[in-house]
Parts: sequence; C-alpha cells; structure tokens
Amino acid sequence: MGGGSPPVVDIAVPCADESRNHVLLAEWRRQGGESLPMPRLTLPRYEEGAYRVRIRAQSMLDIPIEDQYSDAVAGATGGPGGHHGDRIVTHVTLSGEWKFASRNQQARVGAGTMGVYRNQVSWDFEVARGTRAIAVGLPANALRFPSNTLAVTAEQASPAARLLLSQLRLFAEVSDELGTAAATTARDATVELFQGLLDDQVIDDDHVAPALWRAAAGYIEDRLLDDPDLSPRVVAEALHVSVRTLYRVFAQQSSSSIMAYVRERRLDRARAELVSTRLTVSELAARWHFADGSHFVKAYKRYFGETPTASRRR
Repeated sequence: MGGGSPPVVDIAVPCADESRNHVLLAEWRRQGGESLPMPRLTLPRYEEGAYRVRIRAQSMLDIPIEDQYSDAVAGATGGPGGHHGDRIVTHVTLSGEWKFASRNQQARVGAGTMGVYRNQVSWDFEVARGTRAIAVGLPANALRFPSNTLAVTAEQASPAARLLLSQLRLFAEVSDELGTAAATTARDATVELFQGLLDDQVIDDDHVAPALWRAAAGYIEDRLLDDPDLSPRVVAEALHVSVRTLYRVFAQQSSSSIMAYVRERRLDRARAELVSTRLTVSELAARWHFADGSHFVKAYKRYFGETPTASRRR
C-alpha cells in the first residue's frame, strides 16, 4: 500500500509482560495519535513470544484505508468513539481470519473473503495469528446499507468485489500523483463500487427490492413490443444492477421468473389485440416475438386455458 509507506503503527509487546495491555495502549497512542485510535484489545498471555501489530494508512479524501497485520488477539470495535467512527467498514482478508459478533449476528471473514459491517454498533472480534487485511471505512451517509442487516460478506472473487478491489489497488499505486479533482472522482467511484457490491449481495426488502421490481416491470412494459431480444441481461444493464440481483428481486416480489413475466405480459398484450383487431394468429405471434404461430398457440393455451381461436370466437 502507498508505495511502501512506513507504518503508522508498528508495535511488538512481550506476551509474558503483566502490563502488556497498558504498554500496548501507551505505545499505540504515541505512534497513532488521535488520527488512529486503538480498538479495545485484550492481549493473550503466553510465557514467551510477543504480540505484533502493524498498520500502514492512507486516505482517499474522507475514506481511510489501512493495511493491517495482527497476531492473535480479541477485542471490541465500533460504537460511539470507535476505531473508524460513524462508518461502514470493510475488511478484505488476505491471510488469517477475522470473527465478528454483534447482537444476534456473527460473521467470519477468512482469506479470500471480505466483510462489510456497520461500525455504528459495537462488535466483538477475534483475530487469528498472522492475519493481514485491508480495512476501508466509508462515511455511513454516503452508502445505502440494508436497513435490516448489520453485516454482509462476499467472496473476493465475485465480479463486484474484483472490480472494487482493482479500484483500491490502482488508487494505492497512483494516489501520490493525483490532483484534487482526480482524487474526488476516485473517491466517488469507490463509493459507487461499494454500493454495487452491497446491492449485489443483499436486497433490502423494505426499500430496494420493491422499487427495483417496479423499475424492472416498467422497463419491460416499455420494451415488450420494440425489443425482440429483451432478456435479464438487457434489463439488468438498463437498471445498473447485476443479473443475479434482478433474479433475486423477481423471486421476492413476483410469482414468475423474469422471462416468464416477459412472456406473460406479451401474451396479455397479444390477447387484447386478438379480440380487438383482425390480426391473424401468425401475425400476432410475429408481432409479439414468439418463434412461430405454433409456439404462440401452445404458450397461449397454457397461460389462458384456451386457444387463441376459442378466445376470439368467444
């Protein structure tokens, strides 16, 4: 991180020292100052060896980024006056493991995964020996975090996470060369990528899912006739969400899958024209993007319980 910048905190405390926790706090305050307050830590006691913690820090304007290394330790973070303040914090674990627990929610963030959690609430945590992670703190008011969720975990290999991590790596490489305007753009892009990661992993039933379903249904309705290639990918790209998110929203908000919904709406529109125009069955099939008249008749009968001819006669 930061082109090999020196650590802000680099401390080793003998585990057999009776005053090891006081020594750690005093040294952390001396090195980190007010800009990097220490979490509430409890060091294990061993007869030999030392506890080591090392943190390199940089910032993307109002977004702190820390490259953290820690030996085994337990403690608490978050809440009023916490280490990262009123933020949404992400730990990208490179080696070792973090365990978080708050209220009735627990999260394990091992190597290859990342955890995003609300820092406004208090979290108890455990760190395995030799754990290294990148911690990023985003202003809570800059993100729409699911209201019914305290923490979200994701695989670093997921597309949304890979895009976000590439952005962080690139910023670390060029941050010293960026002017204010470019740094502001990088900051805003990072917030958007974090939001995309959150939306891709979890849907807030009270806010996101209903609104997203209405937007998808409206887009589909507008494109039923004009777009023969209307697909989940096309709809997802238009709404700036992942296909996975779109599938999940339809599973929550509709009794039909997205493509079944498209087909049903085309059948509804075709039936209205069947009984109000002189278009033939073949013409309706072509107009509403069915493969041919036979496919249209089969889909129509399965959906309405009668053939198009029966509907027109009736």
